[in-house]
Amino acid sequence: MATGFTRGSKPVSAKGDAPPSTKQPARRGLKRTAVEVRSLLGKVHLTPFTFGIAVVTLVTLLVVILVIDKIPQYLSSHPVGWFAILGAYLVAIGLFVGDAISLSGPVERHLRAVDTFELEVAESLTAMATPEAVGSLALTMRYLMGAGLSSAEAGAATGLSSFVSTVVAGIALPIAAILGASSVNTAQLKQDVPSSTWEVILAVLAVGVIVTVIVKVPRLRERISTWVKSAGHQVAVVLRKPSRSLVIAGGEVLSVASQVACLDLLVHAIAGRWVSIPALVVIVLLSSTASSVVPIPGGLGAPEMIIAAGLTSVGVDHTYVFVIAVMYRFAVYWLPPLPGTVFLFALVRRRVL
Repeated sequence: MATGFTRGSKPVSAKGDAPPSTKQPARRGLKRTAVEVRSLLGKVHLTPFTFGIAVVTLVTLLVVILVIDKIPQYLSSHPVGWFAILGAYLVAIGLFVGDAISLSGPVERHLRAVDTFELEVAESLTAMATPEAVGSLALTMRYLMGAGLSSAEAGAATGLSSFVSTVVAGIALPIAAILGASSVNTAQLKQDVPSSTWEVILAVLAVGVIVTVIVKVPRLRERISTWVKSAGHQVAVVLRKPSRSLVIAGGEVLSVASQVACLDLLVHAIAGRWVSIPALVVIVLLSSTASSVVPIPGGLGAPEMIIAAGLTSVGVDHTYVFVIAVMYRFAVYWLPPLPGTVFLFALVRRRVL
């Protein structure tokens, strides 16, 4: 029989003297990370209320998809290029790679590429579930300051990245519109789309405009004033160090190109045709703008309506456009927060955030 020894006055058997389980430190680590994540979510303004609005919006979208449009039944009963759809969803990852490149461009310190990519995917959660995506800005600032930048340097880098990306989009939009104008067929558009559909599209866009005006106009003057003041500084930085701006612009181009390729592959998979690239650039940029401007998760359906109307205008049959629009928005907006949540937890656990 095995004999024991005593700790104090209590005998302890050899069997009971096994070392403490390694599961306990692991559990304590997970609990500590969970506490830190909750604290971080509060700092980035991701509250139960804002998250609830995002969930309600997503549930509404799912009801439309499953009950009204019956997209799953459509996909199962019509010939669809599933490999092209898989390719579209894989290509959409380039959106976050481009954003990571754009963020690293203005920063002199080395940013770990994997961490920066995970940050951009994590920001898809805060972009969806925080008012006016303020959480994404807070995450970016926290990440850059954790990399050794001061708050002023982090703010300047974030501002420069945003400024150059906006300039690139502002230049690309009119050029693409001019090049893609020849592919627009307004006569066919009026013939293919029933008037009732146009009423829905206009109603959604009108509500989006009204909500945007009500929420944002009180602060619009202050924001414009701040942007104009900072624009001069950002232009000066661009002129002094053009190589940084080229990196930022390259990231933005990759981001837009990934979204365009995703949309084009979905059109090919579902409608069996390819669409003019310049026209798709216009559609992607306009839908992205609508998604960010309307201060409600998903842009209140305005991006989907813009995509549907834009695709119909370049000759895609109206029976396909809503399916394509919804699947595209899932690829670039609604699905990324799922891995984004995992990445956010991982970044906090690794003390990157």
